[in-house]
Amino acid sequence: MTVLRGEENQAVGYVVVFRDRTAERDASEALAQSERRLGALVAAATQSLYSVSPDWQHVEQIYRQGDMAELKATGGAWREQLIHPEDRPEVELAIAHARELASPLEVEHRALLADGTVRWVQLREVPLMDSEGNVSEWFGAASDITDRRVAQERLQQLTATLEERVQARTEELMAMEERLRQGQKMESLGQLTGGIAHDFNNMLTAVSMGLELLEMRVGQGRLEDLGRYVEMARTGADRAAALTQRLLAFSRRQTLAPSAIHVSAMVNGMLDILSRSIGPSIEIETRLDAVEDVVRVDAPQLENALLNLCINARDAMPDGGRISIETELSHVDGGLAERLALTPGPYVRLSVRDTGTGMDARVVEKVFEPFFTTKPIGQGTGLGLSMIYGFTRQSGGQVAVDSIPGGGGGTTMHLYLPQSTADADDRIQEMATLVPATSPGRSVLLVEDETAIRTLVKEVLSSLGHRVTEAANGSDALTVLASEQHFDLLITDVGLTGSLNGRQVADAGRQRRPTLPVLFITGYAASVAVGAGQLESGMEILSKPFAAGELERRVTELLLEAVKASNEPFPATPAA
Repeated sequence: MTVLRGEENQAVGYVVVFRDRTAERDASEALAQSERRLGALVAAATQSLYSVSPDWQHVEQIYRQGDMAELKATGGAWREQLIHPEDRPEVELAIAHARELASPLEVEHRALLADGTVRWVQLREVPLMDSEGNVSEWFGAASDITDRRVAQERLQQLTATLEERVQARTEELMAMEERLRQGQKMESLGQLTGGIAHDFNNMLTAVSMGLELLEMRVGQGRLEDLGRYVEMARTGADRAAALTQRLLAFSRRQTLAPSAIHVSAMVNGMLDILSRSIGPSIEIETRLDAVEDVVRVDAPQLENALLNLCINARDAMPDGGRISIETELSHVDGGLAERLALTPGPYVRLSVRDTGTGMDARVVEKVFEPFFTTKPIGQGTGLGLSMIYGFTRQSGGQVAVDSIPGGGGGTTMHLYLPQSTADADDRIQEMATLVPATSPGRSVLLVEDETAIRTLVKEVLSSLGHRVTEAANGSDALTVLASEQHFDLLITDVGLTGSLNGRQVADAGRQRRPTLPVLFITGYAASVAVGAGQLESGMEILSKPFAAGELERRVTELLLEAVKASNEPFPATPAA
């Protein structure tokens, strides 16, 4: 609206112009709303806004809030005011890189507040370009990320200590497991001592009472029917010897004397004793593959294992049935080798199958555990299958079980033994056909710290015509071996009292006499002193207790081998 004036400057009227300002007002309101929204967005997204000169020498604060409001820096000293001294080189390097490429910048650094508090800041910068493509100004935002950095550091500390805590927890669990294992060992030890005490008391009763009655009858001059008491004592001693062998086999620490044998020939040779052991109500049938069934194992242990399997099969058929004994060459590889934990290759499989009651999965799972038995108290120690398992594993083989509970499906026990390419041992046949030449007995050095055993062994050897020199310990034996006296055979206990064991005595003897035959006699697991598996040539092991006849046979075999090697005449065995 404009006033119109006359010549004398008086108001004569008005000029009114009306213009539509709707678009301008809408644009102004939109701009204000946009500024409000931008302010709200900035307040939500960051805590400080600022601009920086193109050369990064001057900073102008645009907006700040919260803890960041205390960071007031302008002018050219902003670096000293805002950036922690230790972080300045890293920030300077990032700024130089961004200026060179005219690219956005993002870096984290520490900032010092006026009260000395340290805060972590995240710095973001973007360049504003002019029409010629040069940076005219930098705009940036700074956010307080102290809480996030503290959380990250705590997480890093947690990660760093996690392995230590896991290890500590693992050690704690292992300690708990060890305590549990010790408890189980003590429980097993209690079962062991109880079971062995029960069985040994029965066996010792038969031995002691049989000898007592024998002594009584001899004292009374009643010499009739004395063989019955001798048989009682001998049976008890044999049962005790079998039990100790089971314990050694179960522990898998027994010393084996492997030799090459035909499994089928061994089975055929045992059919009579198997028939007598299982009784007339059980039929035995065999399916034997005698082509390549040679294995190298401890023959007496394998025979004992087969006998135990047949007795177990008999007990599973109280009303009678059939036992099938089979041998077969089996190539173990692939999944079967992995399942049996065996090295792939050829194995001889000896199987004993019955038509008995069978076993469920729970019993099969525990069947090789020590002292586990389904038989009534007093009728089994629970060591038979443990012994078989220990012997087979020590011989490089494995035992597998197939069983169908109920319905006469029965159980099959498979013994996998590594096939051997060696020829079967024919020494026994050589001994049987040998006609000894008449010549004096041989000279034997006997080393035994148990006086009673030393006396008995000397009597057996003397009855064969051999000359026996005795030594009660390893030191005495070394003194004798250092002399010029000739010896054809060394018989030594393994566990001698004193500082020297039997193996050390044998090694000393062979230093002066490299071909000296050695017979180790032992009453415990001698694998540490003698070594499990095969011994050196001319060395054998005889486990206590042993019969006089077995001692005679083993001594004669060793002397025979020595005579064959030297082409000397073999001594005759004197008549009893």
